[in-house]
Amino acid sequence: MKKTKRPLSGYRVFKQQVKVHKKAYLALFLYAIALVYYALEYLEFVDTRYIHPQYLLLLSIVFVLWPLLHIHLKKGFGILLTHDVIAMQNVFNRYRMMFIQDIQKAKLTKKNTLYIKGKGLKFKIKMPHYEDNLNVIKSILNYEGHFKQKKKPYKLFFEVDQVDIQEMSPSVDPTTRRLLDKFLDDYKHLTPGFIKDVILYNASVEKVRFIEERHALLYMSHVDLKGDYPENTSFDAQKTDNALVVFQDVSHVEIYNIGREQHEADIELLGTSISTLRKIAKNAIVMETNFKVLGDRISTDMVIMQGAKKQRVRFVFKEIIIGFNTFKGASWFEKK
Repeated sequence: MKKTKRPLSGYRVFKQQVKVHKKAYLALFLYAIALVYYALEYLEFVDTRYIHPQYLLLLSIVFVLWPLLHIHLKKGFGILLTHDVIAMQNVFNRYRMMFIQDIQKAKLTKKNTLYIKGKGLKFKIKMPHYEDNLNVIKSILNYEGHFKQKKKPYKLFFEVDQVDIQEMSPSVDPTTRRLLDKFLDDYKHLTPGFIKDVILYNASVEKVRFIEERHALLYMSHVDLKGDYPENTSFDAQKTDNALVVFQDVSHVEIYNIGREQHEADIELLGTSISTLRKIAKNAIVMETNFKVLGDRISTDMVIMQGAKKQRVRFVFKEIIIGFNTFKGASWFEKK
């Protein structure tokens, strides 16, 4: 970074956490013994002449150069992160620098190898080899619009051996803001939007409430949030603890009882008003949910089991808000 003459107001260096093979240290130790013995022979403290200078030179290739190269490759290739730069250390301990705004393409493989392409520069980063799996860099790339995400404003905060990323709140609909304010003290995480990263599947409904007879509140046993959800810093979908799901401005409600074969004769319409959602009883199981974005509205198709009774719930809403306090582990479909 000296070459750029840019001041570093905040940065963090991520070091590789790969273990160095014990044989590398053993080789250096054996060469040190040979070197000491040669010194003793040269100073005539011992009478033997087993070690000659040319032997030491040949031994240094295997017992010094190879171990040092091995250690360097395992401990080198640090990743430097600043407010606007990702830099990767090369074999000569110099950093190749890529401006975040110049990143053209980013790809993450199933083995968590990250490929980043910039202007005339490419990085290959094995993320599990580094501290924290470089989760913050994955988050930055998400905010920058890579991995098929929409670009969102964010800010980095650097402290000693720590870097945090915070989303810059865009303008929020006044109604959404008012709903958020109602539950700020109840949930550690309370986030509107990101509907494509929300999964309501095999979760029980503990309570249904309404606000102003237009906003529906479902208190759930849990929700599943995909890896790209803002609060989810892992690579896999995560299951939350007890969660609140707020559907803002609900309309076009339809609730049906459906038979096993779903013939028209087996389908019974229960109601078309938001108050009909009260028919969702406590401990009803949400078997599956499909969301579809329709302009500035979102449609919902939900299948629910209430005892032996199967129901289909359909409605349209404007925004979703998810509230929860902590993650309980990987989602069921992520477990191997």
